[in-house]
Amino acid sequence: MDFQSLFHTLGIEPRGILIQIVGFIVLFLLLKKFLFKPVGMMLDARADEIRNNLSKAEEQRADMERIRHEYEARIEGVESEARARIQAAIKEAQAIKDEIIADSHNQAKEIIERGQTEIQREKEKAMVELREEVASLAVSAAGKVLEKNLDEAEHRRLIDDFISKVGASS
Repeated sequence: MDFQSLFHTLGIEPRGILIQIVGFIVLFLLLKKFLFKPVGMMLDARADEIRNNLSKAEEQRADMERIRHEYEARIEGVESEARARIQAAIKEAQAIKDEIIADSHNQAKEIIERGQTEIQREKEKAMVELREEVASLAVSAAGKVLEKNLDEAEHRRLIDDFISKVGASS
């Protein structure tokens, strides 16, 4: 049995198969030249565009991340500077407060000392005046005693007058 009789039995015509194979090859070459190449070029162009877009997006993301880190660093710097300034202001205010309190205490001591000095001076002045008054009253009482002959009632009256005058003058 040869191939021709086998093909004929199976209902295959070798010439038709050969024409179909040649037609398929021609169709494949035409599709490759007019369809596959332009579609492939279009797909390659689209893939390049997607790669470029992804690359640009990654660059933009990296730039945004870098800028975010810069801003965070700046914000942290500003916050630490603000904290330092606040601490310095608090220390300065505390120093001023301490200085004001110390000055107030010193002024209060000076006022108290002046007041005590003034009180002492007034006390001494009052004592001098009292001594002078007592001496004058004693001299006056002695003069009255010498002028009069004193009996017990008169003596009591003079002592009461002397005591009331001393009490009134102090």
